[in-house]
Amino acid sequence: MIDSVPRIAFIDLTFNWPPAGGCWIDTLNVMLGLQAQGIDVRLFVPDFQAYYPRGKITGDLPVPLTLVPFNRLTFNFATVKSRFGALIREYRPDLLFLADGYALKAHLMDLLGPERSIFRFYSYEILCANLHYYRYHENRVCDRGFLTAPDECKRCWFRRIPAWVRAFQILSHWPERHPTLHFSQEIIASRAFTHAYWQRLRENLGHLACAVVYNRFIASLLQPYTRNVRVIQGGVDIERFQPGEFRSIADGSPDRPVKIFLPGRANDPLKGLEVLRQAAIRLRSKGLNVEVHYTAAMDMPGYEPWAINHHWIAYEDLPELYRQMDIVAVPSTWIEPFGLTAVEGMAVGLPVVASRTGGLAESVVDGETGFHFTPDRPDEMALHLEKLVRSSRLRAEMGQKGRVRVEKHYSWNNIVQRSYLPWIWELLEKR
Repeated sequence: MIDSVPRIAFIDLTFNWPPAGGCWIDTLNVMLGLQAQGIDVRLFVPDFQAYYPRGKITGDLPVPLTLVPFNRLTFNFATVKSRFGALIREYRPDLLFLADGYALKAHLMDLLGPERSIFRFYSYEILCANLHYYRYHENRVCDRGFLTAPDECKRCWFRRIPAWVRAFQILSHWPERHPTLHFSQEIIASRAFTHAYWQRLRENLGHLACAVVYNRFIASLLQPYTRNVRVIQGGVDIERFQPGEFRSIADGSPDRPVKIFLPGRANDPLKGLEVLRQAAIRLRSKGLNVEVHYTAAMDMPGYEPWAINHHWIAYEDLPELYRQMDIVAVPSTWIEPFGLTAVEGMAVGLPVVASRTGGLAESVVDGETGFHFTPDRPDEMALHLEKLVRSSRLRAEMGQKGRVRVEKHYSWNNIVQRSYLPWIWELLEKR
């Protein structure tokens, strides 16, 4: 048995707060859950904001935090290992939890050794250079990946502009056009496409204490290389994300528009805003009064007046915006790792129409909490949306079932208690 307070160090190479995405919400809530069980946790984050708000923290976090300064020249595999390594040796954790990060994240398994490291995959980090497992220039999901074809990954990412040009742009403080230099800087600084990096990565994965992924597809990519892969979906704050007090009576008539909401980074084409727009055009051609509401960090010119951009919404304001809507749409065209917005939508009592892919296929129950449709098929999406647009009763029934499902499976307390603590205690006791 453990005879002292166990320690777990969390390293997150992209963490910022308030969060710009679901992975940081996930990291913080797992830490809080472990902390509530008497485990000593500490978060280590780089302070490096040249291309991305790494370490940009507003307010106080409810967990101990250490910020580690870097710049364009020092944010590389050698200095990252050195500076984080010194802090880890000082903290002396029993386990190392590697949260969000890209190519540099693989080097951190050496700090305590892979046998004492938990590698959390929030997306396709180290499995794909662009994190999406998607070949943009061919407009299709990838079928290879870094672990099997590292040279092909290099050709895919540096297809238009070679690595040495990207390196020059980084050193000369070239203006960023996200995410080009953001990802390129890590790829180059980590030596990700050298044979030594690839070989060491595969060796470490073979000895990894645990890899945690969001869905079965990502698990299938790792299982040939990692002995212990666990599928654990994310969660939602069920106290903040709650149903509204009033039931919508919108039915798509001229004076009762039905509001269909696509939350998240709608400006990313893989999120499927254009698929939803085309589905809405089909509904409006039938005389149904529907509005498309979405959140995008930039203007989306050329859209119809019934397609309304709420721009980027602060995390604390999101629940109220959800409650103003009738249906949540998640028409992702890539293999969505989790799809937090679908679970948030169910939490506030809304039906969800989502692509049948990745984590969405596992969180939304087709015909019960919403509907699935084939990715990139607006005609199929429109058929499911029409059922919900025409029936406020069906929306209410599905929304209620979604809320029950979230309370049972996606509250953070249940996720930590059921999905994390049993095996983490087992790993700690081995130490």
